[in-house]
Amino acid sequence: MTTIDLPSITPTVVAVRQARHAAASAAAPAAASDAEAAPAVKGTTLVQRLASLLGTLLMVLAVVAVLFFAIGPRFFGYQTATMLTGSMAPGIVPGDVVVTTLQPVSGIAVGDVISYHIPVEDHRVETHRVVEVIRGADGATAVRTKGDANEAVDPWTATLDGDSVYEVAAVIPQVGNAIRMLRTPMVSHILVYGIPAVLVGALLLMIWSRPDEDSDESEVPADPAAPRPTDDVVGAPTLDRRILENLGEELSSRTGALHFADSFVDMLPQRIDAVEGAFAARDADAAVVALLSLNVSASMVGACRLEEGSSAAMDLIDAPREHAAIITRLRVLGGEFQAALGGIIR
Repeated sequence: MTTIDLPSITPTVVAVRQARHAAASAAAPAAASDAEAAPAVKGTTLVQRLASLLGTLLMVLAVVAVLFFAIGPRFFGYQTATMLTGSMAPGIVPGDVVVTTLQPVSGIAVGDVISYHIPVEDHRVETHRVVEVIRGADGATAVRTKGDANEAVDPWTATLDGDSVYEVAAVIPQVGNAIRMLRTPMVSHILVYGIPAVLVGALLLMIWSRPDEDSDESEVPADPAAPRPTDDVVGAPTLDRRILENLGEELSSRTGALHFADSFVDMLPQRIDAVEGAFAARDADAAVVALLSLNVSASMVGACRLEEGSSAAMDLIDAPREHAAIITRLRVLGGEFQAALGGIIR
């Protein structure tokens, strides 16, 4: 059986709700009718619904993005890459994301679009259409390729190593441009700090809009050791219990809030592995998505130091020498949060 050691609500939230209730009672004229109050109530409800919808939409987009771009390739065998040139226009243009899956080399035919390492220069990955397949007597398969928008065939013959090759299965228009835009300093800072602010704001709107209970019997006294808004805090806390309290209030379940945080801990190794995998593959787009997902989810469960660590990592995506230290730091911060959460779940 799980015992919950989490205050139901902080004195600050109680005070704010009571103050709002008292102010509304004092300000309302004795003769005010329900019809006069209806427009204000309706407007407040609309704002609350819009805030809730925006917060939900942002979370869904973040989860879908990290599942598809960071976690999916590790478990389902496909790869994603952003097209940088117009050599395959008009079918694939710069900014499109190509999704490739492994196919047997023996099945490659003229007309297939494949991604492979070119045998010259920097051995970069090229995505072009096969125009000739050469089967060797020793069983080796070589291909010649050409970009749809290019006039000439590529000036090399590439031997396909192994038994499989990545073939283009789908094209997602312009998503690559959106991901690359996230890497600009201004946009990345807006997302890193703006999304959590929107989510917290939506939570506060919905918490403050709840009707006051007639009885305080259901409220558990606040833990004296819990941090107060007026406390002088040096640095971010490993676990901000107030954020979990607000989440429990929104979910109408303190147990549900802790289960949500516990699920975050269970998924944390995979999230950090996704960041490490993106670093290892030098895939900056996937690194942005993975770090944003980690940052937003950490902010929701009150993992403040982990949230700050993932924010700082965003600025070092293009610094490969720092990647190992970043991953080590994220794992340490994750372990600290897990230990702190274990202190209130026993």
